Amino acid sequence: MIKNKIIKKAKSLLAPFALPAVIYAENLVGKGFGETKKQIAIDFILQRLPLFLLPFKGVIKNIFSELFDFLIETAVIKLHTIQEDLLEGEKL
Repeated sequence: MIKNKIIKKAKSLLAPFALPAVIYAENLVGKGFGETKKQIAIDFILQRLPLFLLPFKGVIKNIFSELFDFLIETAVIKLHTIQEDLLEGEKL
């Protein structure tokens, strides 16, 4: 019960950074290199933690690894949807 509340709270705090993190990684690396971009995106999110949590970012990364995977994958899907919509708009 407590674990679910902690994960839910972490998700609500970290989710707003996921799409900007994916965009940043995509712009930095480009096409391909999925795992590298995922790690860059996760590091991007971790750098936005409150200062008092920064010393614990390694632990946070390990504890919430599944959450980070979920957030990044969701943001990648969202980015691809946005890109497809933009391409469709250009065709019109």
